[in-house]
Amino acid sequence: MAPPQPIFSNYNQTTLEQYSYVLYPGNGTISNGTNCYLSFGNFHPSIYSNGTVDNGTNCDSPYYGIAARGGVGIAFATISILLLPFSINSLHRLGKQHLKHEHKRFRLISRRWQWYWVFLIHALSAVAGFLSIDIDRDYIAGTSFTSYGAVFTAVFPCCLGAVWEMTRHWGSFVERQKFEEDPYSFRDDKFRSAYILLAPIFVYLFGFLFFLLAVLRNWNNVIKQSPDFIDNPRWKVGIFLGLVCFILIVLHVGFIYHFWHPSHLPLKIPLCFVGVAVMLSYCIALSFDSHFSPFDSNSSIVAVSVWGYIPILYLLLVMNIAAHYQVNDDKIILRQRSERENARMQAALDTVVVHDDNLFRQDNALGYSDEKQSAVRVPPRAYTNAEIKAFARANMQAMQKSGISDQR
Repeated sequence: MAPPQPIFSNYNQTTLEQYSYVLYPGNGTISNGTNCYLSFGNFHPSIYSNGTVDNGTNCDSPYYGIAARGGVGIAFATISILLLPFSINSLHRLGKQHLKHEHKRFRLISRRWQWYWVFLIHALSAVAGFLSIDIDRDYIAGTSFTSYGAVFTAVFPCCLGAVWEMTRHWGSFVERQKFEEDPYSFRDDKFRSAYILLAPIFVYLFGFLFFLLAVLRNWNNVIKQSPDFIDNPRWKVGIFLGLVCFILIVLHVGFIYHFWHPSHLPLKIPLCFVGVAVMLSYCIALSFDSHFSPFDSNSSIVAVSVWGYIPILYLLLVMNIAAHYQVNDDKIILRQRSERENARMQAALDTVVVHDDNLFRQDNALGYSDEKQSAVRVPPRAYTNAEIKAFARANMQAMQKSGISDQR
């Protein structure tokens, strides 16, 4: 956008040449490559002979009003903040311990890691949304654009981390239920043990490389609005490694089915896979066409919202809605233990044979023979819970002694 007229050009030419300042009438700025100041309308910077600048306004100062990008960014940040209490509540409900002791094989932290990543997504999304406000307001894209680019890109590896921890914990909980049912059903399997050890290492390795190449780079180049900054080899390799990380997460589901045979796959997992797939597809598309890139000030805000912002909010919604209907792992384990105990008790009761000694004593007193005694119908009688438990306990002890003697 052309600056308002007139352009202020009342400078000492010798001072400008000494400190390499150049006046750009096209956009009304004066810059030496390091420092940049507005020089039009009411902006009249003074450059002294010693190089100091007085009354200077930086080129990345908020000159314009909030536009479409800023408005969408505010909405994105606001929704992310509003969803944060639901994530906190999900962590409180699902991460709470209801058992006295945790098994060293199934640590409590296992089910909490997903929500730690989710909290990081909330924070980065809110920061990126508010930083996008200054992209429209700044006269020339500056530090707000560089900060926005780095923060917004960092959301994608965090989404991979959250989805991985959600998938990994589901497999861990399936294993835990099998272990609770029969601790000796898992035979030593070197491949399974090696996979459990190496899978998280490889997933986080490729996720970190994605972060290293796509996020930790010189974002000052984005100010130049050069397409080469996005579709350069570093970005492409980083996105490829992120894709490998996502493929490993998907393959982990097949591993869980191969070894532990779960009854069903939670719907939240494929739904979250769809969200991550859309994010990675968007990043891959940016590698070949930067016209709808969030790092291009002239790109379509609709494209940035649909392909960049909405998938992130979609993941947060899916995880929190699924958590609302999910039961704490410890409560499920306690319920299953109770069901197994009741089943064992019922099986023991089915084998209990009760003799009414009082009735047999009366028969003997009347002089009934064994044949007559067997013909006597024993009237039914209700037994108390204490009697039933005593019968079952005695029967179980007898069965255990019988099993021990058989082994001998």
